[in-house]
Amino acid sequence: MATGGAFVGPGRQNRFALDVRAFVDKAKGNTDVVIRKVAVEMLDRIVDRTPVDTGRARANWQTTVGNAAFSPVDKTDPSGSSAKAAGGAVIASMNLGATVWLSNALPYALRLEYGSSQQAPAGMVRVTVAEFQGLVATLAGQVNR
Repeated sequence: MATGGAFVGPGRQNRFALDVRAFVDKAKGNTDVVIRKVAVEMLDRIVDRTPVDTGRARANWQTTVGNAAFSPVDKTDPSGSSAKAAGGAVIASMNLGATVWLSNALPYALRLEYGSSQQAPAGMVRVTVAEFQGLVATLAGQVNR
């Protein structure tokens, strides 16, 4: 079983377990590839859904293995490309079965997740997590073509 988590704002964590066994049949031996593709796609969707004013919120999506990142970074990344590239590198090097965290430790990240911006009234993480099962099915099908 691989696990994942999202940390949005100080003191607020949501963990979700991804039951890899349920997708092994679809992945047909390509479980590692499917897991990495799903993790990258989830990161991309969360970053892209993050509202942009200065780009600080997008820059603060940090991808880590084992533990969530609890400190914000002093950067801006309006396009989100740096956060996605850094996260993609972490995902590419992770061991299968590791816990991968997508974290945003900005003090206002939780307010953004719960609709304080009209750019993302339904949030970023909750919407992406709700899409998880369909995303796995789609990506597993693509890997096995």
